[in-house]
Amino acid sequence: MIPKFDIKLPFIKKKKKEKKALYEEYKDNLLTYLTSPSTIKRHSDYIEMDKCHRVIAAINYPRVVDSGWLTRLVEMNLDFDLSVHIKPYLLESSISMLESEIKKQKTDIYAFKTEGKIIPQSLIQKNEDTMALLNQIQQGREKMFDMSFYIDAKSYDKKELDVITSKIKTSMASIMITPKVPSYQMYTALKSVLPIGDDELSITRNITSSGVAACFPFAITSLEHHATGILIGFNQVNNIPIVMDPFKLSNPNVLVLGTSGGGKSFCIKLMLMREFMEGVDINIIDPQAEYTDLVKRFDGKVIRIAPDSDTVINPMDLMGQNYDEKKLALLSFFRVVMGELNETQRAILDDSIDSTYEDVGITKDPKTWIKKPPVLGDLYDQVLPLTRSDKEIIYKPATAIVIRLKPFVSGGLSFLNQHTRIDLDNRFVSFDIKDMPDVGKGAVMYLLLEYVYNKMKKSRKRRICVVDEAWTVLSAGEEGEYIFRLIKTCRKFNLSLILLTQDVEDVMTSKAGRAVMANTATKMLMKQDTTVVSNIIDKFHLNDAEAEFVRRAKIGSALLIAENSRIPIYIKASPEEHRIITTKPDELTEFIREPTAPEIEREVKLEFDISKPLHREAQLTYEKIQTLTKTGFHEFKTETLDGIHELFMIKNETNESDGHFVLQELVKDEIKKYTDRIKVHYTTLPDITFETPNSEIVAIEVIEDLDIGTCLDKMKKKLKTLKRYNSYFFVVTNPELKKHEEFGEVVLKTNFPTKIRNFFE
Repeated sequence: MIPKFDIKLPFIKKKKKEKKALYEEYKDNLLTYLTSPSTIKRHSDYIEMDKCHRVIAAINYPRVVDSGWLTRLVEMNLDFDLSVHIKPYLLESSISMLESEIKKQKTDIYAFKTEGKIIPQSLIQKNEDTMALLNQIQQGREKMFDMSFYIDAKSYDKKELDVITSKIKTSMASIMITPKVPSYQMYTALKSVLPIGDDELSITRNITSSGVAACFPFAITSLEHHATGILIGFNQVNNIPIVMDPFKLSNPNVLVLGTSGGGKSFCIKLMLMREFMEGVDINIIDPQAEYTDLVKRFDGKVIRIAPDSDTVINPMDLMGQNYDEKKLALLSFFRVVMGELNETQRAILDDSIDSTYEDVGITKDPKTWIKKPPVLGDLYDQVLPLTRSDKEIIYKPATAIVIRLKPFVSGGLSFLNQHTRIDLDNRFVSFDIKDMPDVGKGAVMYLLLEYVYNKMKKSRKRRICVVDEAWTVLSAGEEGEYIFRLIKTCRKFNLSLILLTQDVEDVMTSKAGRAVMANTATKMLMKQDTTVVSNIIDKFHLNDAEAEFVRRAKIGSALLIAENSRIPIYIKASPEEHRIITTKPDELTEFIREPTAPEIEREVKLEFDISKPLHREAQLTYEKIQTLTKTGFHEFKTETLDGIHELFMIKNETNESDGHFVLQELVKDEIKKYTDRIKVHYTTLPDITFETPNSEIVAIEVIEDLDIGTCLDKMKKKLKTLKRYNSYFFVVTNPELKKHEEFGEVVLKTNFPTKIRNFFE
């Protein structure tokens, strides 16, 4: 009797083998099972899966194309996938194929000649093109490829699919591509579009390497996206967001040209709001008080400058510049006030400026620059005696100077004949000069620009200075030396100068205007007056499409020129941004009517001066510490002037060590308890200089290092500079340095409060 297991054993083995084979097949096709649709419904000219799909193939192409000629298809705002298959030919195959084609073409031409018929021009052109191509391939300048081009139109609805198909076919026809829907081959066509590199449909066309290069549909005008950038606008053609950081370009300056009502202010307000949220400090010179509401919305400071205001800028104030820089700035200021100066007027002003500063003890010697500066009345008194000269060459130009200076001394602008009273203690500051008389508005704008620039360049933090109606200040004489130097050096101090003007013609024709255009990496051409469009096209070398865009630009649209990129954009704000910055009366009225939800209190209230580089951590809340950390501050522990170890939050933007920086700030704060006549230097000058009650200039050098050798080297290098002042002393942390009497007086930092008090008691 045969056992049962002997009968069943072969059967069992067979089952195991079948199961193993099925498992292997399942494993090999797992990805296909996971990604395949649950159902597929085939129709003659489309397929239904999750969506309806219809593939459109290209069966004919234009003879000559430009680079990026397929971009128009890619930029269509429709639901479709585009697939291009490119397969190279072997060199031998290419040459053989072309030689055969040439023989066939010549045979056809010969046949037409023999029969006495007119040879078709298309055949002649085709023969010439083929021979030229063969020559280029033999010389190694071209290669041959097979190319297939398919578009998969998609939609959830059959009717909508028909509409999309019609639009795609129309767009293909507009660039000389013949479209065809491969009926009854949709399943094969769909697999040819999938990103698996398998062209099962095989509707191919021979094409050269240069033609293949031109087919790449990636010539979409855009900009490099910077991680620190802001949203500038959206591409008019393809709606791609344009994210740009002006500080990452060759220079951070921006020029906005456009007619009144073209949207310049709206564009810049939006830009400022977004930059401010990125931690950038903002200053605005605002001739029409357009930015007041925006500044107040962000808890900024609006500084009103007018004949009846308390804020004053003294044109004669050195503003942190050296003596020669100030003289150059003053001559530019007087060109704003008086118009272009002739050589005699310039010579008189040059000598009078020197005499005016000498009378108050200010010379080219840096130690005198801390002294109280003169005012315009002092300069007026220097020029006035020259009007009584017997020489015509002197009294005539002197009289012209006196006449133009008189309103600033005893007339309607005499409020400028005072010492500077202004405070920039906020991250968002606007200078409202709306109530300034028109005759003095240009002069005040110039003074503000000079003052803000010199204050901002002391820090390397990102800052923006906006000058609206910029041509008023740019027209500082035909020479424009100061403006040229100003805009060219902004990038060195991480300062972006944004200039807005509607006086396009003057900008393009004057020397100062050309200097501005050459040193602004970012330009925005908004709605233009028809009388200047032709000049803009010529000056900015606009092509036909760009020229047409500028001619027809709508409000809020602009041609953005960022170095070598030129992009037509439209500027769009979010509903909340629009609510904040709009100035249209109808919209403002509508916003007032709308019920508003109760305002949510912010987590962090910036009740402290974030621009101050040093804060005692014990006086800060956790939220304030977090805010400072996000804006570049870090923690540092050191001994104070009281001999107590304390934690500070600091932002050291100098080249000195953190210890030196903190000690210098503590010394400065201690001196400020007694006088405001103090200057802090980060150059080869002493660390701090201040003026005593008897008008002596005292210099202080801070030595924070503990290493004796390093300290002595620093003291030796500074000694020659310190001896130029009325008196000097060193503030040190190492007691051993007090033994070195050859360097003069050495004061320990814990004794400094007593030392400084003795100067003022």
